[in-house]
Amino acid sequence: MPILPPPSPPMFFFGTLMDEDVLTTVLGHPVTPQALEPARLSGWRRLTIAGRTYPMLVPHATGTVDGLLAHGLDERDRSRLDFYEGPEYRVGLLPVRAADGEDVTAEVYLCLNDVIANRNEWRLGTWRLRHKRAALARIRALMAGWRD
Repeated sequence: MPILPPPSPPMFFFGTLMDEDVLTTVLGHPVTPQALEPARLSGWRRLTIAGRTYPMLVPHATGTVDGLLAHGLDERDRSRLDFYEGPEYRVGLLPVRAADGEDVTAEVYLCLNDVIANRNEWRLGTWRLRHKRAALARIRALMAGWRD
């Protein structure tokens, strides 16, 4: 019997990838609702990156960040996510609490040390109202340049 590699951990989305249109555009296919579940990350805050309209995570002793755990992402999905996130982010592993109360180790895109946050909390609803339309056009153009 062949030895299979362990499954990849789920990925925790805390910013624009929580938006269904953005996630579908980035991955190049829709994600089934069963593949996504609410989750919470403790010990962090979600702040807007200085001069940008999207967020980053910043350590904070009493902070919490609500987001989504995405299960079943394959290598192609992860490659497309890396392309979308670009050089400002790297993947790290953090403990996240799933909706059922279980603690799970998840992959999370964390900013490099030279990326600066401003003091504003980032909120998905505000981003959708103010920035989504323009951002989605830019994301579509960006992802058109992704190659297998």
